[in-house]
Amino acid sequence: MDNREGIKNKRDLRTVGRISAARMKDLSRLQKLLRIRMKDILLLDHALTHRSFANENNDGSYDNERLEYLGDSVLGLIVNEYLFKKFDKYHEGDLAKIKSTVVSEEVLSLVAHELVLGDYLLLGKGEEISGGRLRDSILANAVEALIGAMYLDSGLKRTKECVLALLKSHIEKINRMEYLRDPKTALQELVQKRFREKPVYEVVGETGPDHQKEFIVRLVVHNREILQGKGTSKRRAEMDAARSALEKFHDGTLAF
Repeated sequence: MDNREGIKNKRDLRTVGRISAARMKDLSRLQKLLRIRMKDILLLDHALTHRSFANENNDGSYDNERLEYLGDSVLGLIVNEYLFKKFDKYHEGDLAKIKSTVVSEEVLSLVAHELVLGDYLLLGKGEEISGGRLRDSILANAVEALIGAMYLDSGLKRTKECVLALLKSHIEKINRMEYLRDPKTALQELVQKRFREKPVYEVVGETGPDHQKEFIVRLVVHNREILQGKGTSKRRAEMDAARSALEKFHDGTLAF
């Protein structure tokens, strides 16, 4: 499914307090994918409205950042409760590592890509041109905003059902692949055992405005660049690089 062009053309049909028939069709399609039915469709529209679009349309209060704030807390509660019940033999530290990965930008943006959520976002013209529909930080934030909207509309029980349907497979994968819980530590242990030295992370680039920076780091092992990682902070970029290296190492496509 790719209705990206249609969404661009419908930009001017959207006004606060009113949703065009075309926009309603898009939102109905998304509800089917999520297996939800929102009582207040404006909440769903609100969750998918980026600050750039709200500002261009002179309504900065309609962006999805407050819903993202709420959704972050709801998501944390749902994941923590699930992990607490599912892995009753795990210590607090193990649960915290899994939770940290599950609610990370990397996993949430992956969920967003699976839903093709970028197709449903309302973005400003500049953000549209710069590739905002595919930017992981925007997509991850939209997932959290969506969770916040579902919580306000349908309550915790229904939101939990939807969130776990989206995340259970990722939780199981993270649990099976222990190194994903703390990739930098796992990679360091692997490199130290092999070369008696630590991996090196070097920032090689920054893109985007100050409020939405994306950092690029290169991972160097034994004086050889292995690959590069990206993230909205230096730490996230380093985590991305370490996780990618470990995944490639474990599937046999990378050797140290």
